[in-house]
Amino acid sequence: MNKHSLITIIAIIAIIIPFVYSGMNVYAAEQLKYKWSQPDEFGFFDVLNEGIIELCNTVPYPANLKNFQITIWYEGKNKGVYHIENITIDGSQSKVAKGKFSSDEFLESQHLFMTMDFQFDGGDMRVDPSKLFVIVSIDTPIIGIIPHTFEQEFSGFAFDQMMQEDFKC
Repeated sequence: MNKHSLITIIAIIAIIIPFVYSGMNVYAAEQLKYKWSQPDEFGFFDVLNEGIIELCNTVPYPANLKNFQITIWYEGKNKGVYHIENITIDGSQSKVAKGKFSSDEFLESQHLFMTMDFQFDGGDMRVDPSKLFVIVSIDTPIIGIIPHTFEQEFSGFAFDQMMQEDFKC
């Protein structure tokens, strides 16, 4: 093999590696499982109070996520965002992380979340739970600069049930 062929092969490998690594991160983000750290104690009010979530990397290699975000919507209005930034999770492992919650209408969100928790726990119906939606977004940029976001949408009740599941990572 001549010198120019060797240099070309090394250059191709050096160019491909960041794309492969980014693709692996994208796949890991799509396979990520999550639950409340104390599943039997989950409530939307706990999200508002910046509770702790457990993120489970189900793939056998480490995952690097730029942002994990839970956005809660009611009647088409954003009621708040729970987010965690810059997360690294080892392969086939879980990581417990505390997020931050922000809302433009904090008191209104607080009241709504307490009401939803009460209803989902079997209390009287005071507001329409079918108007509550949750969007989970996971950002993992490709080669560090090309934005890529994986999103899942849940009804409020389905999200409440999912966060209370007790699975092993």
